[in-house]
Amino acid sequence: MIRRAVCVLAAVALLATGCGVRPSGVIPGNGAPSGPAYPPGQSGTPAPGARQDVVLYFVRGGSVIPVSRSGPPPEPAGLIGMLAAGPDRRSGAGGFTTEVPQSALPATVTTADTSVQANLNSDVTTLSATAADQIVCTLLSDDSLAELTTVVLSGGGRTLPAARCHP
Repeated sequence: MIRRAVCVLAAVALLATGCGVRPSGVIPGNGAPSGPAYPPGQSGTPAPGARQDVVLYFVRGGSVIPVSRSGPPPEPAGLIGMLAAGPDRRSGAGGFTTEVPQSALPATVTTADTSVQANLNSDVTTLSATAADQIVCTLLSDDSLAELTTVVLSGGGRTLPAARCHP
């Protein structure tokens, strides 16, 4: 009985002393974080080869529509190759097509001032307006070219005027 009383008193004493942290008043803190997730000039771009969404513009019902495709982002010229290859099985089943011809490949992409320069392997004046829109919108949606505002398509000794994305 005495043993039991001692155990109960020890438990009560332990509970009464708490965990050793002394009470205090309210401690003020800083405000919640706000602003961009990354500092200016840093995009938080994943490591090379990391999977992320790539935005390609395909055609459905005569309109150019963005379609996300998961995978490692290619170089900008590779985006034109992806357009020429057409939609994947899932997008094709959704009624998407492409008007970018295989003859446009290989393509090169460079930048100058505020524009993207895309040089195709074929005469750019033979591209449909929809195919040109597909290329322009896809290139301008690429994260590595995000700060640029226009695309100049050239090929076959011809050059189209600088274009913006107007899907």
